[in-house]
Amino acid sequence: MADTQGLLERLEKAVIRLESLFSGSTGPHGECGAVNGVNGGVAPSVEAFDKLMNGMVAEFLRNSKILAGDVEAHEYQENINNLVISNTELKQVAYIFKCNKSTLQIKGKINSITIDNCKKFGLVFDNVVGIVEVINSKDIQIQVMGKVPTISINKTEGCHIYLSEEALDCEIVSAKSSEMNILIPQDGDYKEFPVPEQFKTAWDGSKLVTEPAEIVG
Repeated sequence: MADTQGLLERLEKAVIRLESLFSGSTGPHGECGAVNGVNGGVAPSVEAFDKLMNGMVAEFLRNSKILAGDVEAHEYQENINNLVISNTELKQVAYIFKCNKSTLQIKGKINSITIDNCKKFGLVFDNVVGIVEVINSKDIQIQVMGKVPTISINKTEGCHIYLSEEALDCEIVSAKSSEMNILIPQDGDYKEFPVPEQFKTAWDGSKLVTEPAEIVG
């Protein structure tokens, strides 16, 4: 966020400088006149703008790209079970949108992963330093090979999360979701634990206390 703010401030200064260059031009609007001794040459403001776009703006966009440099590569994938991303960096994020009946493996350590509007989608990843989010999805399976501090499930129906031994301290945050299960490694296999979907709240005399409610029937 600080890097983004710094870039915006620099861009604002650059725009002010470009405006001053343009306003200082004595030729008619839309004409460059003689620039560096060449009629119809590039105006200083245009040249400065080109340098700006080819310099720090281009660098910022390169650093801000979605993992693998192509958002489309992770959208609308259908019936593909061998998607693999191996060239990863810590600063990168993965955004997976409307992928159905497919599986993606992400190797290495990245910043965060978001699964949005996917169905019957499987994700296997090594390490995430931030958060893994599942939003508006159905029938999702996630396998953690390394570590992840937080997994968020929101507006999702059916989510099975396989944790590794290293990820047992992971926090699961859920809202407006159902059929969620956490699978814990035990004795060479996995034991399944359901995430509560129903809660009861009562006043204890000083505050509201909320706890999972067992479904009877």
